[in-house]
Amino acid sequence: MSHLSEFKRPYSVCPMRAAGDRTLKDTDLRVLMALCAFTNRAGVCWPSMATLMELTNLKSRSSIHESIKKLKRLKYVRQLQPKDYQKTKTGWKNNRYQVLWEKDMALPSLEEIHIAKPLQLVQDQDDIPESKGGLGDAQSCSHTHAEALAHAFVRAIQQATGQVVLFDNVINHTRRLPEEVSVEQLTEATLAVSRARLARRQGVPSLQDVEEELGV
Repeated sequence: MSHLSEFKRPYSVCPMRAAGDRTLKDTDLRVLMALCAFTNRAGVCWPSMATLMELTNLKSRSSIHESIKKLKRLKYVRQLQPKDYQKTKTGWKNNRYQVLWEKDMALPSLEEIHIAKPLQLVQDQDDIPESKGGLGDAQSCSHTHAEALAHAFVRAIQQATGQVVLFDNVINHTRRLPEEVSVEQLTEATLAVSRARLARRQGVPSLQDVEEELGV
């Protein structure tokens, strides 16, 4: 199965200034476009090296490293530092970047990094819960069952439809779900409902639609 089998975002919004920059080579532009395919409005993204290699069709890791180094030097990309956002020493699984729409863009906030998560491929998202070192969430010490359900719903929607649903928009709903609803059940139900709605050319399902599928 292709590494990008779950990737359905068919566009990449790049800094316009790159179009006329003759210092950028074809490889640099391809890497920049690939990074931009995973950004949110703040330019935050963290595709893995494997994802970048497949999306750009570049076979050499060193080529991608060199292009990213050049893009950072020319202020198209900023590498984000975990120490600016985390309270633990666990670190991030993948390097996190901010594509700079303008050279003097401000650093993203913790919230802006958090809401970029659904835009990353499922396999590129952090394995470590944010409260355990992924993002350094100051509001909780551990994931509750409701938070785990919210993350499962967000990821399943992204996997099935390619659309972005924000964690903050669903957490209050998952807090009302019965405790007996498991992450696995919610994931399977969300995937099933999403695919059925896609087949009927309908929109992204809501949590209420998934509840009806689960019969709760």
